[in-house]
Amino acid sequence: MKRIVIIGNGVAGINVASNLRKLDKDIEIEVFTDESYHYYPRPRLIDLLADKVTLEEMPFYREDWYIKNNINVHLNSPVERLSPDEKKIILSKGKTINYDILVLANGAKPSLPPIEGMDKIGIFTIRWLDDVLNLKERVRKSEDVVVIGGGLLGLEIASAIQTSGANVKVIEILPWLLPRQLDEVGGNLLKKILESRGLEIFVNSATEKVLGGKEVTGVVTKDGREFKCNTVVVSAGIKSNIELAKDCGLNVNRGVIVDNFLRTSRKDIYALGDTAEWEGRVYGIIPPILDQAKVVASNILGENVEYTGTVPSNILKVAGIDLFSIGIIDKTEGYEVILHLDEEKNIYKKFVIKEDKIIGAIVLGDRKNVTYIERVIKEGRDISKYKDSILSDDFDWKII
Repeated sequence: MKRIVIIGNGVAGINVASNLRKLDKDIEIEVFTDESYHYYPRPRLIDLLADKVTLEEMPFYREDWYIKNNINVHLNSPVERLSPDEKKIILSKGKTINYDILVLANGAKPSLPPIEGMDKIGIFTIRWLDDVLNLKERVRKSEDVVVIGGGLLGLEIASAIQTSGANVKVIEILPWLLPRQLDEVGGNLLKKILESRGLEIFVNSATEKVLGGKEVTGVVTKDGREFKCNTVVVSAGIKSNIELAKDCGLNVNRGVIVDNFLRTSRKDIYALGDTAEWEGRVYGIIPPILDQAKVVASNILGENVEYTGTVPSNILKVAGIDLFSIGIIDKTEGYEVILHLDEEKNIYKKFVIKEDKIIGAIVLGDRKNVTYIERVIKEGRDISKYKDSILSDDFDWKII
């Protein structure tokens, strides 16, 4: 019986395992992780930080799901080395496990910017469940918290910590918030909304130094401002976990390089998710991982399915504020752009159009039509008849 070994039990690894089991009832599936918890959706970490869910509610599947599907997850089992020539993985205590096919789904680690003083007690990143538990304990003793990074995760962290009663400041190096999902107009509107809820936000501001002896006492920005705090949370992106792949000779760049079948430079080793780099890109978001998991499972079983990419789209709540973002949203020179900003209702809509088709959109503060808008964009529907109408609140997107 063919044995599939998966390194990583996050959304990538467990979805490969789940898709494999749907396609093949007999294949042997072994999953190895250094965490002590079964798979939990990473967005739920923010709910745990905000006390909206308990630790017991974190797992996505109950224990009996793994038993029923005969998926063997080895918790607290970090992998030390890969031996592709022998088709083995070596665990931290020297135990070896043979495989027929290996899947690298071991994700990424937080990226730490080169800021002086980042080794002090009181500096946190959020990537794993234990990170949140440790941060929650620290926040209980903190009056002032600084979050470095005004991307999606940084804003979610800041909003969650704010529910504890702490004073929270967000420092973002770029000129506006959510630079991956919003343009400057949308970023400024979001800043205004969040500040009206009590967050202090500083954009176009680079953190230069973390102050204190062994423990954090504050931060200083490059423009000379000093903020008192005893807790700093850094949310500055991710770096793919490429060490296992690199050490055994697989081709790597920012991520583990994969072809259109999501195979690495060894044909019996696949990679996906935050670990993998496809056509020069590491997506770093969940929708491509779900697509890639289906491709990997199919190809393990010999179907030769190509991955053709995923249109980055986000239907999100940012600190409770509805946001939809897809495709080309900034640097729109040469395209037709129509937009509407309602600062009174805190709503912003922007559509980028090429040859009568929408190729990018932002809808901030209004979610009632976003699933239909997403379909119109992904299916490339002609909107030439409706350009004068799509910005109105009562436009029916189902007619396109």
